[in-house]
Amino acid sequence: MRTADARAVLVGQKVKFTLEQQEQENPGRVRIDWLRFTVPLDAVIRTDRALLNLTALDLMDQRGRDVVRMAHGTEPDVYTSAHMVTLAGARLLVGMLGCLEVGQVEAKGMDYYSARTGLFFAGETVGWVLAGGKASNQAATVHFNLFGSALLQIPRERLARIAEFVSAAGGKITRVDLALDVWLGHRVEDVRTAYLDGEFDVRGKRPGQREHGSWTLGHSRTFEVGSRETGKMFRGYEKGDEQFGHEAGSEWLRYEVEVRDNHRVIDTDVLIRPADFFAGAYPFCARMLAEQQAEFEAQTIRTVPELADVTAEAAVQRVVRWIKRTAAPSIVAAFDLGGDLLAEIIESERHRMPRRLLGIDGTHLRSSFQKVAEALAPAAAPSLIGAV
Repeated sequence: MRTADARAVLVGQKVKFTLEQQEQENPGRVRIDWLRFTVPLDAVIRTDRALLNLTALDLMDQRGRDVVRMAHGTEPDVYTSAHMVTLAGARLLVGMLGCLEVGQVEAKGMDYYSARTGLFFAGETVGWVLAGGKASNQAATVHFNLFGSALLQIPRERLARIAEFVSAAGGKITRVDLALDVWLGHRVEDVRTAYLDGEFDVRGKRPGQREHGSWTLGHSRTFEVGSRETGKMFRGYEKGDEQFGHEAGSEWLRYEVEVRDNHRVIDTDVLIRPADFFAGAYPFCARMLAEQQAEFEAQTIRTVPELADVTAEAAVQRVVRWIKRTAAPSIVAAFDLGGDLLAEIIESERHRMPRRLLGIDGTHLRSSFQKVAEALAPAAAPSLIGAV
C-alpha cells in the first residue's frame, strides 16, 4: 500500500510540475484538459491510398453489414475495414502532433463505434481513434478521443493544427474540457458561496448543482453546476486531494468547464483561445481569470437557438441587400407615384415568402428584420409604418 501511495504522490508531483511549467508560456492560464472531435470518413481515408474505395457500408459492424448485404443478395465478407480506418486515423493524428505514439488496433470498440486504435505516451493509453458502427451515419465518421494525459503533452500551438484539420474537414468538436488550476489561497466552499450569490446564473436562471466527496470531513470535495444534458457543466474540486491524498493538505484547486455538443455548437477557436470561452461560460469563471491576471476576452459558446438567430439574421441581410441593389428603384417609384399600388401588391402577395427565408421560424425572422432595420436606419429616422 505504501508503494502505491508513494507512486501516486510521485505522479501527482510530476503532473503539478508540468502544469506549472506550461503556465509560464500561457498568458490565458486556461488549458484544454479533454478533447473529443469527429470528422467525416473521407478526411481520414484520403490519407491512405489503400482505403480510398471504402464507403460507410464497409465500416458498418458485422451484423449491420450482413443485413444490408443480404437485402441486396450478396455475401458478407470479413469485417476489417473499420480497424484499418482507426489505424490510419491514429497515424494521421500522431503525424499532425508529433508527440504521441500509435498503439495497437483493437477488435472491440466503444461509444457505439465498433473498432479502435489506441494513442500512447510513455507506454500509457492517452486516447483513442474510433471508427465503424451499426448505423451508416456513424460509420461515415471517425472519432478522436484525447484524454487530459494526452493534452498534457501536446504544445498549445499544435492544438491549432487540430482546429485547422477539424474545420477543413467539416468536422465538429463534440466535447472539450477547459481547466484553470489555482495552487494557493482558494477554497472549494467559496464556489458554493459564489453559486448562491448568483455568479453562475444564466439569463436570470440558476442552473442545478451537485456536491460530491467528503463535505462533512472537509476533503476530496467537488462542487458541480449545470449538467451534461444541457451541454455545459462546471466543476470546482480539490485537485490536490485527488493527486496527493487529502492527508497532504494541498491547496491545489481546479476550476473546470466541460462543454459538449448537446444543444451547442463548439467553435474550433476554443482550441486556440480556451481562456476566452472559459471566461464566457459563467461570471464566476471570468472573475477567477481576472484574479489570476490572465489575458482573456469573454466569449460564449452558442446554443442551437442562438445559432438559429445568427442564421436568420444572415438570411435577412441578404434579402435586404437584394432589395436595395435590385428592387429599390421600383419600390420607390411605386411608393412615390403609384398611390395605393404598393399597398395592393403587399396585400395580394403577402402569402409569398422569399425562398431564402423559407424554413426559418417567424420569431427569428421578425427579430432579425428589426435588428437589420436598426442597423440601417438612424434612431431619429421617420418611420414609414402605416404609410401605405
